[in-house]
Amino acid sequence: MTKGKSEIFTMTSPVIICASIVTYRSDMAKLREAVSSFLRCTLPVHLMIIDNDSGDDYVQQLHSIAGAQLMEAGTNKGFGFGHNIALKRAPASSYTLILNPDVIIHDGTLERMVAYLENHADVGLLAPKVQNPDGTLQALNKRLPSVFDLFVRRFIPAKLQQKSPWIMRKAAYYEMRDVGYAHVVDVPFVSGCFMLFRTELLHKLGGFDERYFMYLEDCDITRRLNVHARAVYLPAAIITHHWARGSHKSLRLMLVMLRSMWVYFNIWGWKWI
Repeated sequence: MTKGKSEIFTMTSPVIICASIVTYRSDMAKLREAVSSFLRCTLPVHLMIIDNDSGDDYVQQLHSIAGAQLMEAGTNKGFGFGHNIALKRAPASSYTLILNPDVIIHDGTLERMVAYLENHADVGLLAPKVQNPDGTLQALNKRLPSVFDLFVRRFIPAKLQQKSPWIMRKAAYYEMRDVGYAHVVDVPFVSGCFMLFRTELLHKLGGFDERYFMYLEDCDITRRLNVHARAVYLPAAIITHHWARGSHKSLRLMLVMLRSMWVYFNIWGWKWI
């Protein structure tokens, strides 16, 4: 792992939640919103921003963000790589938050999540309800994927999917819509846009598998965590996510997704349907 530059950041109180945000030319306005929403938490928190070599001009803007410890990775080896840098250098904390730079945390969410974890020792990873900016649901709780599930989501336009009742039922099952999003439920695949881990357990897992540049590293780490503890969805905790779906807009990111699928199914077995 390439050593990055780190700003000196002095902690004044014990940390309950240490959050890490990985940036690569991320939208600055949305990033500032994400930072502000995290720092509104009433618990003792610490925030680390790890930049994956976005360039000097971008990093200069990052230096102007108050309340965050900035680290420069010096290279871009992906989502898990950046968060693993933070995990290795973070101050001691009870919980670790993996946070996307395009997320807004609703007030009270982190406090509710910590209270739930304090009262449920068998839970090692907690996920919130995720909303679009217009308040509609993002169905990000998922069952373990098959090749077909991922292929359809990436390559079959929504209008064509809707012409097949079987595909629609399969997609709804994958997104756990049969269980619904109104109640607490165990989740096989937690979205990487927001993952609240017990720090001790995240260290035990060794962080993210860096063979994934981006995509499916969240599924992989949820599967590994579920061997030791539960991954749970808590609907009383709410975030807003500006979902970019980059692999649908970029040939490069589509190829990254295909490579991640190759890595994932070679590790966990090729489930086709």
